Amino acid sequence: MKESKMKVKVIGRDHKETFKDILEEYTKAIKEFDGKYEEREIPIDDGYYIFIADSKDIWNMSRDELVELWEKGIEEEEEEEMVGF
Repeated sequence: MKESKMKVKVIGRDHKETFKDILEEYTKAIKEFDGKYEEREIPIDDGYYIFIADSKDIWNMSRDELVELWEKGIEEEEEEEMVGF
């Protein structure tokens, strides 16, 4: 994966959910980007994930790189939860 300082926010939804189900979380996420963002959605396992980034480089990333980015985010969330205990 390219090493960069690209800011990325990942929002997931279950395959049974619609965009309307994640609209509030999506709206909060794009506000962090001041209206200047690129987004890309891919299926992973039984869900769909929207990658919101501050760079068009998100389009140059392979599916494997995006999945790796998603996995890294999951690991970071788990670490944050462990600190809370």
